[in-house]
Amino acid sequence: MYVDARNSDVRLAGCDDLTRFSVLADDLEALAERAGQFGYLAEGVAFVRSDWIRDSGPRTRAWPAALDAMLAFAESSGWLAEGHVQAHIVLPGAEPA
Repeated sequence: MYVDARNSDVRLAGCDDLTRFSVLADDLEALAERAGQFGYLAEGVAFVRSDWIRDSGPRTRAWPAALDAMLAFAESSGWLAEGHVQAHIVLPGAEPA
């Protein structure tokens, strides 16, 4: 799953794959301008609000439970703090993490 921040209309995509999480951007300057839509940036890492992920995800019966499992794993790994999930930033030429 990833946050697509390559356009001004930031969206959640790849929601079928909850085994990885990243933020795609064309450049860091544009990403810094758009980060407030989903969370914030700090020290070269994106932090995405878990409530934004939940609100932006698919409206299926199974997805909320799958997201809860992903968030629990993120928390146990130290990637979830104060309602934000840590995400890799992926710039052009790199594959999503």
